[in-house]
Amino acid sequence: MNPPLIREAFRYVTIGLAFGLVWATVQYTNGNITEFKTLAGPVIVFGVAGLLMWGLRRALIRFRNR
Repeated sequence: MNPPLIREAFRYVTIGLAFGLVWATVQYTNGNITEFKTLAGPVIVFGVAGLLMWGLRRALIRFRNR
């Protein structure tokens, strides 16, 4: 993998994690979920979802350019 692809993947994962942290903050402040252990799981899932979105983007670009 070349460095621009790694930076791009890192950006997608970071955006996913940031979205997850915003979601966790809203859940915590509303009192829906009060344990930090419970909040960590979905935040990680959002990060993985960001990585999956990056992979889907790369696959579509490769499919379109073939």
